[in-house]
Parts: sequence; structure tokens; C-alpha cells
Amino acid sequence: MITSWVFIGVIALLGWFATRKMTTIPGAFQSLFELVFEFIENLTFSSLGEKTGRRFLTFFLSIFLFVLISNWGLVMPNLVGLFANIIAFGYWVAGSHGVSIAFHSLFSIEMAVDHHLWFSHLIHETHVFEPTRSLNTNLALALVVFITAHTYGIRKKGFKHYAAHYMGIVPARPPYVYFFFLNPFFYLEIVSRLSGVLSHSFRLFGNIFGGVMIVSLVSMLLYYLVLPIGLLAYFGLIVGVIQAFVFTTLAVTYVASEG
Repeated sequence: MITSWVFIGVIALLGWFATRKMTTIPGAFQSLFELVFEFIENLTFSSLGEKTGRRFLTFFLSIFLFVLISNWGLVMPNLVGLFANIIAFGYWVAGSHGVSIAFHSLFSIEMAVDHHLWFSHLIHETHVFEPTRSLNTNLALALVVFITAHTYGIRKKGFKHYAAHYMGIVPARPPYVYFFFLNPFFYLEIVSRLSGVLSHSFRLFGNIFGGVMIVSLVSMLLYYLVLPIGLLAYFGLIVGVIQAFVFTTLAVTYVASEG
């Protein structure tokens, strides 16, 4: 929860920096935000149309940025740990008694750092728990999308026509509608909607949690002396962008399907 609020603050701060001095010829930072904005704008308008899409644009943009920054939470602590390991290795080369390294084999390298050294906590205590690694966060995001989509569907269609969709092939008119609890299609539609929430949240959770486990296991094999940069770049940066795009695209699709 704390990390989620920290990342929300980071997003707000980045947004303020990107828009405080907007110019006709944008700088690098403004150009980057305009690129993200136009990407989400095109995605939203292509599914919902320009009029409706403009109402939901900031909603989907906020989801994309939050999921993206949350996914990238894996990268920073590992980079800090790598920096600390480089410093510790420099101390060891210089002959410092506060750092010792034991080479048992290629995949068994142990480093011991004296806790009195100023960088020791960067090696042992550096940890950021990505919000999207928690199923609670992903389920909350999926529920927000679910509520938004169905609220939009009710407002656009009206409750009568919206509820009629849950009757399936059974006529949604008297006297059949009064026996909706006997209609199997009613329950199938409810299960279908709820399964969408679960799949939306579990997909993001599985990919982020799996990437964290792979990076952690490989790092443990090397005892964190050699950080798998390729794995970190792939699962931390590339997969982070892909999963943010997939989650946002599904959110747009769910809202559009209820309209």
C-alpha cells in the first residue's frame, strides 16, 4: 500500500514536470509524455470513438502509467544493489578488511560485507515490493475497470436494455423475465463477467510475479555478485511495458464491449 502511494506521487511529480513549461517545440521530457498520451489517445478513440473516448482518456492513461511505473519497481532496487556490489568489489580489490569474497565455483560466489560500511544496507536491505506483484492490487484495478465498464453500459443503454442482455436467448419480457432465477443463461452471464475480472488481474499478477521469481532465482545462484542484466532489462523494462499495454488494452475493450 505504501509503495502504491509512493508510485502515485512519482507519477504526479513526473506529470507536473512534463506540463509546467509546455512549448510548441517540446523538449525531450515533454515529447516522451506526449508520445505516451497520443498512444493511449489513439487506443481509446479507436475503440470508443472520439466523443466517448475523450471522457475516458485520463482514466485509461492513469491506469497505464500506474501499471507501468509499478512494473518497473523491480528495476531500481536491483540497480542499486548492483552499484553497491561494484563498490564492495572495489573495496575488496583495494584490500579492505570489511569485504571478503569466497570463490567456491563459477556459480558459488559468496560476498560478506561488514555492517559498519556505509553501503552495506544497500546490498542486504534494498527492496521495493512492486504493487503489481500483489494480486490484491491487480484485483482492485480490475474491479475499478469492471465497475466503470458496467456503469457506462447502464448509463448508455438504460437499466432495462442492460439487464435484458443477461437473459441470453430467453425473452427478457413478461412473463419470462419474472422467472429470471430459473434461467441458466442469467447465471452464465454473471460467471462470464466475473471471470473477466479474475483473468484481467491474474494475467498481470502471473507475468510480473513470474519475472520477479526468475530474476531472484538466477541472482541467488550467483549470490548477487553478478546481476543478470539481460534478465533484469527484459522482465523489468520490456515485460513491464508490454503488460501495462495489455492491461490497458483489455480495460478499453471491456468498457467498449458494454457500450
